[in-house]
Amino acid sequence: MKKILRSILILLVLILMTFIILWNIRPYPKALNDYALKKKMDTQLPFTIQFLGNTNILFDDGKNAWMTDAFFSRPSASKVLFTKVAPNKKVIQECLERAGIEDLDMIVPVHSHFDHAMDAAMVADLTNAQLWGSTSTLNIGRGYGLEESQMMLPQWDSIYAIGKFKIQFVKSRHWQYPDPEQRKLLLDNAIEKPLVPPASVFDYKEGDSYTILVKYDTLNIAIQGSAGFREGSLPAFDADILFLSIAGLETMDKAYNDAYQQHLIEPLKPKVLVPIHWDDFTISLADGLKTTNVLVKWSYNADLEQAFKEVETRNSDREIKVLELWDRYNVLEIME
Repeated sequence: MKKILRSILILLVLILMTFIILWNIRPYPKALNDYALKKKMDTQLPFTIQFLGNTNILFDDGKNAWMTDAFFSRPSASKVLFTKVAPNKKVIQECLERAGIEDLDMIVPVHSHFDHAMDAAMVADLTNAQLWGSTSTLNIGRGYGLEESQMMLPQWDSIYAIGKFKIQFVKSRHWQYPDPEQRKLLLDNAIEKPLVPPASVFDYKEGDSYTILVKYDTLNIAIQGSAGFREGSLPAFDADILFLSIAGLETMDKAYNDAYQQHLIEPLKPKVLVPIHWDDFTISLADGLKTTNVLVKWSYNADLEQAFKEVETRNSDREIKVLELWDRYNVLEIME
């Protein structure tokens, strides 16, 4: 009996060790190095862009600053899977300080899932920003305690000015989970009442998903925060830069990727593609940007290298550039 118990214990230890090893193996596609853009320009004119992981993008021209999502807490995978989640004020303050963010005019989550909108109300409070977004996003703000005067529901296709930034919100769709049950649970639903954290990640309903179009003088920038599309929704835009969500493209068939190209990328006519939503958002930004581990890759057919290939094969005539975490790039060097 002792030998049997010892053998079982050894087996369990080996299984645990194997799990830990696989959990920490994170394939790093060659494309992330090939397309990495090294910061060269120090001038802030006309404005800078800062990538802060997942779909966090900061725009700052020295007079006005605004950003998407403002998701910094990034709770661990174990918390996401087994407990409730909430904004982590200490982590948020550390990230804001490292990013050099003090005051913002506006924060707009691209939709209201936890990995986009969970921190938005707290960051708005800490930076004196307005929270813009769908009724779901505003219910996150109400649950936090923001005043109605600090929040706004943008109207579809209307153009709003933040200093010289002209911002338009176009209704889009979220990436369509391959699993029908996940689609039913996570898509096409809304947060109907103020959401008070801590809460389950499933309480953070999608709400509306946006394509965000930005004009600044003669420059055009588009942001697609989830790898979905809505046929016929986008105007011809001639984007200088498209921040393109690529998470999940590798799990979709050729027809879906062709449609993403046809209905999202082609109408925007971008010169430069900047991939976003490619890093593991359960890893602290203090540890840098990491890809998902091999266990996730095997379980969900997640393959970032293949996601890059889906974009590359359909956009051979376009530049692809990966921004480094924390660096503030002059918009002109991204366009070079």
